[in-house]
Amino acid sequence: MKPLPKIARILEIKPFKITLLWNTSEIRLSDFAPLFEQWEAEGDSKMATLRDWETFKQVAVSENRTLCWPNIPVSFTFKGETRTSPLELDALELYRQSILVKKTEPVNVGAMLREAREAAGLSQADVALKSGTTRNYISRIENDKSDIQLETLQKIVELGIGGEIVVQIKPGKVTKHGNFIPAKQNGKNPTDAQKRR
Repeated sequence: MKPLPKIARILEIKPFKITLLWNTSEIRLSDFAPLFEQWEAEGDSKMATLRDWETFKQVAVSENRTLCWPNIPVSFTFKGETRTSPLELDALELYRQSILVKKTEPVNVGAMLREAREAAGLSQADVALKSGTTRNYISRIENDKSDIQLETLQKIVELGIGGEIVVQIKPGKVTKHGNFIPAKQNGKNPTDAQKRR
């Protein structure tokens, strides 16, 4: 079952547009202009306050991992008790009404492990025995049925296959619109940055 989309962080706030990083590994743009029209048509007066830019730009990510405005208190009754909390929007509805800007591609560790194991001429059982795990676990990793910690992957690759893990992070760039440009495309060579240190 896929987890419900939640906001990881706000990347950019512009007049009535917010670029967000979601827990789905997506960068999505929420344009509030159509929402303002919808709320006005529904007669939702508390949402009208968001049309003020000074108010709107005070947006934050709530504990519930959605957008909230701590500067707009909302009163409600819960179990007979009147309470007040910041204005908060439904994360699922924000996600549905947002526009995909970029989706990060996951690293397919399972396919890389299978390829390395087969290139070494080893069975899953061989790798499991040498690395101190089970054939079933190796199979689950190779078929993307199980997550794996980097430390465990290193143990399997080094002890089980006789290979080496190389992890490299190439710095990218964030544009003023919140879009990410990979290091290969932004004119920077990661090795040049390392030489300057």
